[in-house]
Amino acid sequence: MIEDNTDLVSNQASDNWQKRFDRETYGFPSNKSVYDAEGRELKLGSYDGKLVPPFGDRGFQQMRGLELRDDDILLCGYPKTGCHWTWEILSMISRKQPQLSKLGKATAFLELAPGQLMEEIPSPRVLNSHMWFDYLPRQISYKMTKIILTVRNPKDTAVSYYNHHMALKAMQLYDGPFKDWFQLYMDGLVEYGDYFNYYQDWDHVIKSNPDHPILVVNYEDMKEDLPREIRKIAKFLQITLDDNLVEDIAIAAGFDVMKQAYQNSNSVSKDLLRKGDVGDWKNWLTVAQSEVVDQAMATLQGTLFHKHRYTLRQKGSQTILS
Repeated sequence: MIEDNTDLVSNQASDNWQKRFDRETYGFPSNKSVYDAEGRELKLGSYDGKLVPPFGDRGFQQMRGLELRDDDILLCGYPKTGCHWTWEILSMISRKQPQLSKLGKATAFLELAPGQLMEEIPSPRVLNSHMWFDYLPRQISYKMTKIILTVRNPKDTAVSYYNHHMALKAMQLYDGPFKDWFQLYMDGLVEYGDYFNYYQDWDHVIKSNPDHPILVVNYEDMKEDLPREIRKIAKFLQITLDDNLVEDIAIAAGFDVMKQAYQNSNSVSKDLLRKGDVGDWKNWLTVAQSEVVDQAMATLQGTLFHKHRYTLRQKGSQTILS
């Protein structure tokens, strides 16, 4: 069993990560390429006809049959919608400890981590995946595994996702400008496909399974009032936290605190956390690109995800979203 003091986000992280995940020999086997308007290649994976990261099929194939525990928590969401941040918060809530996890999110990432590695994680486990509901472990439905689903406005998601690709050039070999990558994003030619279709699918899942415990967590809400959202998540998980612990978790899970902790380590995650801002899209998207996203939002009309908030503004001493 992996002990909670096994430091997978320590100075040994790079070597440990490669060895434990078999990436030294297994690599990142792309079986699908897409091309931007200038012919630049983005290397992806294809699984069951869907675009996924170039991890190979092993993780995707093992996912459906994964043995779940009664106290497992599953975190889902489209990439760059606050999944990493929320995972750390969930780990703190479930352990009742205001400290960043020593195990690392990748250890419980269903698409990537070997099944044996996930079996070694002590309970309660916070498993995580970007996959669609129908590809998640079968036992979710009859065990009624609690699911946390993250969502973030699609403009900031696009900016964060592009920079995610830039941080992973060695894996996916894409080095195009944002304007060309943005079109791939809007066409759904990135890992996990189209943002809008992704949340249409989850809207259908939630409405078709009204008894399944699924909590939608909004990135902008977390930026607005993290202690409030921690209390909401804890209530959903039926975990009691006193006010002092809520505040301590909010401090320990502050985005800047978390990012600094990763920067001081060799964590695989340190290159995947950037600003965490709300409204940074204004520094990236043109007016025309912003309007394209607004038009695409029409496809979410009638769903639980039809409204998003795009900016933070200051009013007196309070931060208010608009």
